[in-house]
Amino acid sequence: MRALMWVNSGAEIPGGHRVQLQQTSRALRELGVEVDEHDGTHLPDGPWDIVHGFQLGAREVAEAKARGLPVAISTIYVGLAYSTTSGGTRPTPRERVGRLYRGMRYMGASLRGREDLTRLAGQEMDEHLDRIRAWSMADVLLPNAEGEARHIREDLGVLTETRVVPNAIDVDLFAPGLERARDGGTVLCVGRIEPHKNQLGVIRALHGAEGVQLTVIGPPHPHHPDYLEACARAATDNVTLLPGVEHDDLPDLYARHRTHVLASWYETTGLVSLEAAASGCTIVTTDRGHAREYFVDDARYCDPDQPGSIRDAVLAALADTPSPTLLDRIGTDYTWAETARQTLAAYEAVLHRHRGAGDRG
Repeated sequence: MRALMWVNSGAEIPGGHRVQLQQTSRALRELGVEVDEHDGTHLPDGPWDIVHGFQLGAREVAEAKARGLPVAISTIYVGLAYSTTSGGTRPTPRERVGRLYRGMRYMGASLRGREDLTRLAGQEMDEHLDRIRAWSMADVLLPNAEGEARHIREDLGVLTETRVVPNAIDVDLFAPGLERARDGGTVLCVGRIEPHKNQLGVIRALHGAEGVQLTVIGPPHPHHPDYLEACARAATDNVTLLPGVEHDDLPDLYARHRTHVLASWYETTGLVSLEAAASGCTIVTTDRGHAREYFVDDARYCDPDQPGSIRDAVLAALADTPSPTLLDRIGTDYTWAETARQTLAAYEAVLHRHRGAGDRG
């Protein structure tokens, strides 16, 4: 079997989607699949049996289908309940600001006339509708969580078959190292520096926390250069900001910290949380999204909108010990070998259907 891993947008942005593509490709090759990787806006020529897309739009999916190629898509979907899945009923400050901004845009467009108002509404719907079209044309969707699959059905009305394929880490690279001494108040936050990851909220939440030393590591998001500056302005003596490091250098950083915090506004998994847990850190993760499917009761959860919630969760995690149950689960369920095995099963099911349809035709 020969597969093309194709990412059309966001290829220049570092992050979990790139890790997922590259590591899944590597693990599939170990199972005997010939995998090519492609960044670009058009499907190249090649003898592939299936296209596996990351962030493909309707045009790209249609291009593959026109060549007779079945399409699998890793959805990496942030649901419409982006900042409300913690169960709260009142809008958060983030939501109120967003609604105000959206309302002002619509007011301005309406004052300019019907044509501008219609254009704005169309632009706002374009991305949403393109995703619906792309995912409806695909042969199978590969979300990373059951909750993600449910949101795709409920939010978008897309009924394409879904097969949940877990996200994963390199369990050979990230090993516990539990015997290594870790200072009691050391907290690490790894991730691309951007508003979504909420590093500024973490810095503010831990301001003045006695005995806590916070290290924030990650490359700045190219679309949010001012956010790193805001983090630097907010950082006090107990905060260290470091640029992004090579992936192979992360194990040593995890091993020097007691707790890892990822207080994002939404996470399906949070690969860095899995890496940190496998490396022997206690875990604080967001209560927004689907991280609970991975960490169950073996992590502390925080509301990213509440500094007190972040602070309390971090202080509690600093007093915890690493969960052996979580370590065992990561080693069994969240390896790239397991991800590749389930991805290959999805490919084979799609190709079986595809060939059967061809025979009937």
